[in-house]
Amino acid sequence: MRRLIFFSMVILTVLLLQPMHIVARTNTSPALQADQSGASGCVSVRDSGDPNRNGTALIGCFNPTTGAFELPSNLRNQGDIDERVLRSYGFVGDGGNHPLSSVATLNGRSTAGWSLAQWQMILPAARALSDEIDGTVINSLIQTRPGALKFRLGPLTGRFSAPITSPCGKSIRFEGAGPELTIFRFGASNGWDHCHAGAPTGDKLELQGIKFQSSDTASTNTIGINARFAPSVNGTYSNFALENFNTGMVLVNSAGTTIEGGMITAGPSRKGLATAGTGIWFRGTNTFVNRIQNTLTQHYRVGYRFQSTNPPKMLGLEDQSLINSAAGEVGTCIQIDSDYKGYSPLQYVADNFSCDAYEGHVDARQVSHLSIKGGNWLIHPAAGSWSPAGKNFFNFCRASTVRLEGAWISNNAQALGVRSLINVTADSCGIPSGAGASDVQIRNNKIEYRNLTTSVAMIVKTAGTSGVVVAGNLFTEFFKPGPPPSNAFSWAASDAQSALYQGLAGEFVQISPPPVDMTDGTVNDIGTFSLGPGVWSCHARLQLLPARDAKVHAFQGAFSTEPASMPAAPGQGMFMETGEWSSPEIRGVGPFAFDFTTRTQSSPVHIVGAASFTGGQLQMNTVGQCIRLR
Repeated sequence: MRRLIFFSMVILTVLLLQPMHIVARTNTSPALQADQSGASGCVSVRDSGDPNRNGTALIGCFNPTTGAFELPSNLRNQGDIDERVLRSYGFVGDGGNHPLSSVATLNGRSTAGWSLAQWQMILPAARALSDEIDGTVINSLIQTRPGALKFRLGPLTGRFSAPITSPCGKSIRFEGAGPELTIFRFGASNGWDHCHAGAPTGDKLELQGIKFQSSDTASTNTIGINARFAPSVNGTYSNFALENFNTGMVLVNSAGTTIEGGMITAGPSRKGLATAGTGIWFRGTNTFVNRIQNTLTQHYRVGYRFQSTNPPKMLGLEDQSLINSAAGEVGTCIQIDSDYKGYSPLQYVADNFSCDAYEGHVDARQVSHLSIKGGNWLIHPAAGSWSPAGKNFFNFCRASTVRLEGAWISNNAQALGVRSLINVTADSCGIPSGAGASDVQIRNNKIEYRNLTTSVAMIVKTAGTSGVVVAGNLFTEFFKPGPPPSNAFSWAASDAQSALYQGLAGEFVQISPPPVDMTDGTVNDIGTFSLGPGVWSCHARLQLLPARDAKVHAFQGAFSTEPASMPAAPGQGMFMETGEWSSPEIRGVGPFAFDFTTRTQSSPVHIVGAASFTGGQLQMNTVGQCIRLR
C-alpha cells in the first residue's frame, strides 16, 4: 500500500512539473465534441460516446498537434501567431480548395460528418460548411483573441471564402515571406474589412510581404483593403500586392500612414470601364501626414484619390505625398478634391511620378499648396470608355499656390486630340463656390507635341484666374526643340501678377520689307514682327529715301504695339532727327532698340516711321531683328 501511494505521488509530481503538456487520452471517434470556453479561446472536450471518460471538467487550450490541453491563452503569448498555431487549427495553405465539409481529420482526430455547430466550437468564424478552412481559421483567431495580433507566415497560399474581418479597436499585423511567396486568395469579395461597423478607434493595420489576390475580374464593388480609423498612426503597408480587386485600398480617416513598395492592379479586364474603381483612396477628416512611395497602381479609373469629406468647420486631408510612384494605364492618375466648399486640401506633393493616362494626369479641385516636380506624364489613345478627347490633362480648378515644374509631358507622337494639356481655370468643377485658380506657376517643363491636336490650346489660362506664370518651358516635336507651336497658348484676361513668356533663349526673328511710300506728317508701318510669347530685345534701322525735288525737314521712328501709331514720348525706342536735306542724300538712322514682353501667340510689333517734307516723293525702308531673352 505504501508503495502504491509512493508511485502515485511520483506520477502526480511529474504531471505538475509539465503544465504545458498534460496528455488527455480521448476516443478518436466522430462523437468527439468541443465546447467554446468564453473569451479565452480555450475549449473543453468530452467523448459523448463515453460520458464517464474525461467527463466535462477537463478545460484548457486545445492543442490538436500533441493531443494535449495547454495552459489558458491569457497565460501564453497568443498575440504572436505563427504557422504552428494556424496549422493546429486546421490551416492548410497549399492553395487548394478545402471547405470545412471536406476536412476529415483535424491533426489526427476525425472530423468527418461534423456539423456547422461543431465546427463553430473550434472555429467560431465559420458561416457555412462550404467555407474555406484557411480563411475561417484566421478570422476565428481574430475574433477570439483579445488585443493586438501579429501573424507571421512563410511561403504559402491561403484560400478565403470571405474577407478578413477585424473589428474596431483591434490592431493587426500580417507579415509574410514576400508577395510572390505568401498569397491570400479570395473570391468575389473584399480582401480585408476593418472596422466595418461601430465607432472607429486609433488602430494600426500592417501588411508586409503578402499578396491579396482576387479570383474575380468582373465585380465592380470589391475592395482589397477597406478600413476606417480614428486618425492616429494608422497604417504601414510595405512590399505587398493587391490583384484583381475593383478598388485597391479605401482608407477612411487614416493618418500617419506609409505605403511603400505596393503593386496594386485591377487587372487588364477592367481597363477602359466606367465602373472601374480607384487604386488608393484616402478620404475623411483630420487626416495628416500620409506617405506613398515606390508604389504602382494600374488599370483603375483613378490611380490615386485624396478626398476631403468634411463636415463644416473641420480640417480634412493635409500633407500628403506621392514619391517615386506611378499609375499605369489608368483613366486619371491623381485626383484631389473636397466636398466642403469652405476647405481646400492642403500641402500635396507629387515628386518624380510616372503617369500613363487616358483621361487626365492631375485633376486638382479646390486644393492649396500643390507641388508637382519632375516625372513622366504620358497620354494614351482611347480604350473602352476612356478617351483623351475633350479632356484637360492637368486641370487646376479653384486651386491656389500650385507649382508644375520639370515634368515631361508627351503624347508619344501618337495622333491624339485633347482640350488642353494644362488648364488653369475658374470653372466650378463641382465645387459649390470659390474663386478661380491663383498663384499657379508652370515652369521649365518639356512638352512633346508631335501629332497632338487641341480644341483650345496646350496651355490655357481662362478669365477669372490670377497670378499665373508660364515660363521656361521647352516645346519639342519628336525631340526636336523649337518655338512654341501656334496652339501653344490661350491666354485670357491677364493681370498684374500673371506673366507668359515661353520659348528658346536666342530665338531670332528678322525682317527686311520693301520701301514704303510716305505722306507728309503721316505715321506708317515700315515693317512688322510676329513674335511668340516671351521677353524679346528688338533692334531696327530706318532709311529715308527722298526723291528729286523733295525737301525733308524731320523724321521719326519707333517700335509700336499698335499699327501706324507713334507711341507717346519717350516711346518704345523712339527717336527724331531734324534738319533740312534733299535728294540725292539718303539718311540712315539707328540702330535703335527696345525690349518687349509679349503675352500671346503671334504678337505683332510694328516698326513705324513719319516724316515732315515738302515737294516730291519720299520713301522709308527698314531692317529689323528681335532676339528672345526668355
